[in-house]
Amino acid sequence: MKLSHLELSADERTKLQEIVAKESDWRARQRAQTLLYFNDGWSAKTIVAQQDLNIDTVYDRRKNWLSKGFAFLFDVHRSGAPPKLNAIHLDQIKTWADEEALTALTIVARLMEDCIVEVSVSTVSNALKMLGFIWIRTRHTLKNNEMKSGLDYQS
Repeated sequence: MKLSHLELSADERTKLQEIVAKESDWRARQRAQTLLYFNDGWSAKTIVAQQDLNIDTVYDRRKNWLSKGFAFLFDVHRSGAPPKLNAIHLDQIKTWADEEALTALTIVARLMEDCIVEVSVSTVSNALKMLGFIWIRTRHTLKNNEMKSGLDYQS
């Protein structure tokens, strides 16, 4: 399928070049570069070879540019699962964790009792990490270290 030359205004071309040079999102940079190649008169097959894309992707980029303009360059927000813990729950978890050392399993039980929120242990662990809490597994207790050091001095 032979496509006609893609006409870009000087302003559009300048903005696309700026996106290619400075944009942090690699997808937007690549899409903008595809349009610049079309504007330079490159064929779709040449663009496919240069950018290592599927031919349908190149055609879709041209079509989307013509219908949506600059809005098509950037990914739109995709929906996902809503968060299981809201800001109130996170504040409550932070309060509990600041007051005493609790396991994630204990926090899950408290959330169920106090807030009637059912979440998994991994969800609570992720929330604690997000809140900046860290925990380490202690390998030796202080009592064992004192006993060992006491034995060493007695001999």
